[in-house]
Amino acid sequence: MVSDTISRRVPWVALALSLLSAGVGHLYCGRIAKGLPLYFAWLLVPICITIAAMLPPSPALFMLLVLLPIAIVFFVYLYAAIDAWRLASRIGPDHSLRDYNRAAIYTLLIVVQMIYAFGLIAGVRAWVYEAFRIPSSSMSPTFLPGDRILARKLMPHDHIPKRGDLIVYNNPSPNGATKFVGRVVAIAGDHLEIHGERVLINGKELERDPVPDEALTFLGDKTQGRVAMEVNSGRRYLVAYGDTSDGARSLGDFDATIPSHQVFILGDNRERAKDSRHFGTIQLADIVGDVEYLYWPSHTWSRFGVANDQLP
Repeated sequence: MVSDTISRRVPWVALALSLLSAGVGHLYCGRIAKGLPLYFAWLLVPICITIAAMLPPSPALFMLLVLLPIAIVFFVYLYAAIDAWRLASRIGPDHSLRDYNRAAIYTLLIVVQMIYAFGLIAGVRAWVYEAFRIPSSSMSPTFLPGDRILARKLMPHDHIPKRGDLIVYNNPSPNGATKFVGRVVAIAGDHLEIHGERVLINGKELERDPVPDEALTFLGDKTQGRVAMEVNSGRRYLVAYGDTSDGARSLGDFDATIPSHQVFILGDNRERAKDSRHFGTIQLADIVGDVEYLYWPSHTWSRFGVANDQLP
């Protein structure tokens, strides 16, 4: 409702309100029909990210439902701030106050949006996607130090990872990082044998083909040792052997049947990884999520995309 009271609209106030919460600057200028869509635009990000987590991963899906909504919301905030400034400059002292032109309403809208925004961000991180930074070379050549990945947490209650899957899991040992990244090599019921560089599952040795150096240019000089393509239950991925640049060696032979509700994890850099050879199998309950995307490569953007697609 429009009152008879006239009040000047101050451009810097409109700008500040919009920067605190997109759309509030437009309400300050009496443009509620334009302000409310801008105010709720931020909801696009958590909604689209949740939809992305429910679909099979792909680079196109990641661009469309994760990166694009973030970019759209960023430009919405930028546009809202600039447009609110211009509106206030044009209106000047001739604005007829509306019922909603009150400091208490502006404050309430800003506080509500901040609470819901931080709550939804925390909810997405806790139950949908969580970002991690790779600190070491234990997963080289799949992940290099400094890579940033997204792990999907939105999984069925009875989800069981498959051989070859990349997962984030809680560190079962009291030392080191709280969460590790590794590859599922064997699942419950499998008889696993490791003899030096040889890995056998249910008596069958995993196929492994050497990869020539010229096919690894996308890794630059960020990996050491010999690189091979390993095949496990139809999943193909790169592994590294002989990386003893720091003098460390992994544990030796292993022979056991994987217990129920547990999986056996290996790092892709077999001589450098701390994995199930050191602290045993991992309970399914300790799996944090499936690694789906490498969203910020540390070396070259040619590695950007679905985590298991980084193949020569």
